[in-house]
This record gives sequence, C-alpha cells and structure tokens, in this order.
Amino acid sequence: MQKVLSALYVFIFLFLFTLCGCQSSSVQKQKSLVTDFSADFCAEYNDMKLKGSVVSNRQGVIGINITSPDTIAGISVNYKDGEAELKRDSLICSADEAYLPSSSFPNLLKNILRGVSDGRAELSTQNDESSCYNLKIDNGICIITADKSGNIAEAKIENEKFYIRFSEQKSLEN
Repeated sequence: MQKVLSALYVFIFLFLFTLCGCQSSSVQKQKSLVTDFSADFCAEYNDMKLKGSVVSNRQGVIGINITSPDTIAGISVNYKDGEAELKRDSLICSADEAYLPSSSFPNLLKNILRGVSDGRAELSTQNDESSCYNLKIDNGICIITADKSGNIAEAKIENEKFYIRFSEQKSLEN
C-alpha cells in the first residue's frame, strides 16, 4: 500500500511539475512600448489625409508638424506642461490644452501618445512579430499595433475616424 501511495505522490508531483514547466515556457515576455521617439506619419482623420512628423517623450512633451495637405502644411503643435503652442510661419499662439477641441487631430494624437507614456495601454494580443494594445482615452478605445521592438506601428480610434501609421521611427532614448 505504501509503495502505491509513494508512486501516486511521485506521479502527481511530476504531473504538476510538467504542467508548470509547460506553462512558463509558453508565456511570452511583453515588450514595453517605446515612448521616446521621433517618426514620420501618414494619417486619416475624418475625410482628410495628413502627413507629417512627430516627436514624443515619456514626460508627455509632444511635437507635431504637419506637412500635407498643402492647406495646412507648416502648422506645428507642441504640447508641454499643460500648454499647447500652435505655430505657422512667424505666427505663434499659446493656449491651455483644455481650450483645444478634444476631438481635433493633434489632441487625439496627444492623448494616444500620453496614454502610452503613462503606461495605460493594455496588451491585448501578441505574436512573434507584433503586439496589439487597447488604450482607453476620453474619445473611446484606441487600438495600437506595435512591432516586436515595441515601436508603435499604427493606432486607430473607430468612433473618431482616426487612423495613423508611423514610419522612419528613431528612438530618442540614450
């Protein structure tokens, strides 16, 4: 009887050990999203197509420069310390961030980048090549896709008709 119990204990131990070993090897390590970067972008916002560049860091300092379409090319928006600065040529206007429309293109992009910097993006799915994150912002749920290095490849907010794709990313981390 003792031999049967001993064999049963060994079998249960090996079974549990095998389960734990298999489980830990199948769990992939989550790569954190890159927060300090510069990149070019192509975006669709409502029925407009935009191109430009963006610089963002984990402190929430964000610079957006629009290069296309021609009607708004040259506009730049910089966010820092709760203030937004809009520039075009030699014209500069500063205002509290709260005064800008929450569903404007620059504000939506700012909310996404700050949400990522604040660590609020939650991993949804992951494979060897990319990861998908969900980020809740005031305007809805943003779906963020990142490459295997953690660089944000694209972001989409369905109910705001907002889609942005990043390219030529460069890390600003030391």
